[in-house]
Amino acid sequence: MKTMRIVVLAALLATGIHAETPKVMDPAKKAAVLKLKKEMMGKWKSYVKKSQAGATAITADKLIAWMKQDKDFVLVDVREPKEVAAGKITAIDFKAIPRGMVAPAIGKKLALKPDQTIVFYCKLGSRSAMAAKETQEVYGYKHVYYLKGGIMGWIKAGHEVENLMGEFTKAK
Repeated sequence: MKTMRIVVLAALLATGIHAETPKVMDPAKKAAVLKLKKEMMGKWKSYVKKSQAGATAITADKLIAWMKQDKDFVLVDVREPKEVAAGKITAIDFKAIPRGMVAPAIGKKLALKPDQTIVFYCKLGSRSAMAAKETQEVYGYKHVYYLKGGIMGWIKAGHEVENLMGEFTKAK
């Protein structure tokens, strides 16, 4: 019986059912939240566009050519850990650092040299463009790129992705 109570309590907590949670949001609050989200999206898109304009993009085909040529570069995945676990690009020198942790990790965890070639990637290219631009402008790295289209562009181009189950490519 005690086990059953724990299971039911866990299920209630997992579904987010709480006594204080209102079932219907006040229309005025809902409008304010939507307005704030819209304003943030406007700023986000603007910042992403500035980052993409200020950073150097590399295509999936160019990156695969670098890999085949054994070019020396570090591939940095700036997605969240769950995204990385779902699938990643295989490279000799691969690092996974969430976008928000790139700045603190530049000198410590990444231990990169200022003349080293760095390629950032994310899901679609937005977060990696921001990381690339900031790494170049703030930290003075000279050879910094972001993968145009991110891992989705990589897959769309037909290149392999590795996950916990092995490797896969886009179906033809």
